[in-house]
Order: sequence, then structure tokens, then C-alpha cells
Amino acid sequence: MMNQNRSEDYYIRRLLNTVKISEIMTRDVISIKETDLFSLVEEKLRTFHIRHLPVVDQNNQLVGIVTQRDLYRIQSPRVSDDGNWFYNKETLDSYILKQVMTHNPRNLFPDDCVGSAVLLMVKHKYGCIPIVARERKDLCGIITQYDILKIAGKILLTSD
Repeated sequence: MMNQNRSEDYYIRRLLNTVKISEIMTRDVISIKETDLFSLVEEKLRTFHIRHLPVVDQNNQLVGIVTQRDLYRIQSPRVSDDGNWFYNKETLDSYILKQVMTHNPRNLFPDDCVGSAVLLMVKHKYGCIPIVARERKDLCGIITQYDILKIAGKILLTSD
């Protein structure tokens, strides 16, 4: 039962400052290599129904991020005769991923609190934050706005 001397804000603040990112992050991260063709960005975003792709080097270390918004800036999708959306692969591949991606994106660590992710997302209007291992900066997860909303939804569904 809630202590009458404490506001609901206290409990929300406590939750955000104690839950670790590792508890809610996506661990099986879909990523892309910095040397891949740009058309692979579109293919992965479409295939996996995601909006953010961390970019890694040959050692799986985070070097950048590319988003659906970056793809839209490069090329608008076209509509085929059957009504499906598509991109011109050759046009996409004329772009170099390293030149389009955001280099050295802000990242957090698995043992950081969820509140840190929320503050970064709000302050910088980020849709996601890559999570890296503290030792070598290996990509080990990603936390998105959707992950935050899922935990908020669980809290609301279990509250009185």
C-alpha cells in the first residue's frame, strides 16, 4: 500500500532510477556493418519492422546509427502498380552508409538506469539509444521509445 506521505511521483522516480536498462532493452539487436550497401538498410528496416539500425565495425563495436528518417531523406519510396511500396536499389546503393549515418551516437550501458535513457531521449529527441558493453563498447542491446512505453503499459495494467 502506498505511503500517504509520498506522492505517486516519488514511486515513478524511484522506479526509473532503480530499473536497469538491461531489464528492458532488446538484446537481439538487428544491426548493419559500416561497409554494407545502403540498400541493406532499407531491406533490414522493412524485413524486421524497425526504425533504427545501429552501425557496427568488423569487431561489433558501435560506430554509428542510421534510421528510417535517414532513409526517407535519401529517397522517398515509390508505389508500384500493385500498390506496394518500394525503393530503387541502385539509387540507394549510390549512397555510402558511412556518409549518411550519424557517427558516434550517444550510448548507454546495461547497468545504467532506465531514467537515464528517458532523459536522453527527451532532451535530444532520440527514438532509441544503443547499449554497449562497458569494457569494449561492443553493441549488446538497444532501448527504444517503444521499450519505455511497454514498461509504462505494464505498470498501468498492474496498478490499482
